[in-house]
This record gives sequence, C-alpha cells and structure tokens, in this order.
Amino acid sequence: MPVALRWSVVSVLALLGLAGLVQLPLAPPLASRTGSATDRVLADLASQEASQDARARATDLLGRFVGGEITRYFWGGFTGYLDVLGLDAPEDMQAQVSESPQRVQLLLIPREGRERFVALVEADNSVPRSVACRGEGDLGAFVRRGDQLRCPRGWQPLQLRPASLRSAGSNAAINSTTATF
Repeated sequence: MPVALRWSVVSVLALLGLAGLVQLPLAPPLASRTGSATDRVLADLASQEASQDARARATDLLGRFVGGEITRYFWGGFTGYLDVLGLDAPEDMQAQVSESPQRVQLLLIPREGRERFVALVEADNSVPRSVACRGEGDLGAFVRRGDQLRCPRGWQPLQLRPASLRSAGSNAAINSTTATF
C-alpha cells in the first residue's frame, strides 16, 4: 500500500509540474472566484436549490392532500379545506382548493419561480383516483386513460411517497418490517 500511495503523490506532483511548464491555468474552487460569471453561476445554483426545495415541500403536501382526500371520500365526501385534513400550505406558496361533489383539486403557486404544483382527486363510479403534477403556465384539462388520470399537456407527473415514508423518513419501511408484537 505505501508503494501505491507514493506513486499517487509522485503522479499528482508530476501533473502539477507539467501544468506549470505548459502554463495551464489552474482555477481556484468556484466559491472563491470573483467576477460576474461566477456570481451568475452561484445565483443559478442557489435558484436550482430553492426550486428543488419548493418541489420537495410541494410534493410532500400534495401527497398528504391526496391521502387525506381519499380517506375523507370514504368517510362521506371530499373537503375543500386544508385545515380539515390537518394541513397547512407552505408560507412561501399560495394554495387554491377547488371542490365539487365528485372531485377536489389543490393548486400550489410559489411566490417565487414559475413552476406550479397541482393534485387532483376524482371519484368515478365510487372509486377515487388521483394524480399530482408540476408544470409552468396555465393548467389545462386532466386526461383519463383507462383507469388512470394523467397530467395536463405540458405538465409532468410527481411521484408521491407513501405516508409511512413521509412521516418517519426512509427508515420507516425498515422499522415496520422488523417490529415485533
């Protein structure tokens, strides 16, 4: 092992020496650079991180909304109020709930960014069906293909996690299989 480490150190030093001979510019790490190009890259990275965080929070809320509405449907019908389901919209998002006797929809509109999130729960022949989507622009009509609801044109489906994984993290599935009674 010491021989391999020695060769690694020698190789790295040789590459640095070669870079110096051919005057290859070595750039410092991104966070320590200055200039407008670096500022733009860092701003883009911060924006992407904020978008991913908003998407994760919206996906979690939409999953709990869908589960709560399906449960409510079997107990007497949909509800148009998040507080009845024990839910609150994130502070940085506007929530719009629309309800009719056979369907309920939650639309989440972040105060920043263009991406929007929607979940629809619909009852067809006493069977609730749901879909959650993300997209930009106007929300079009939902499409039914066979027994499944599909997102409107130009919108992408969101994968909703099961409630057991949302509430206790990814170890919930492992813990539930090793529980003893």
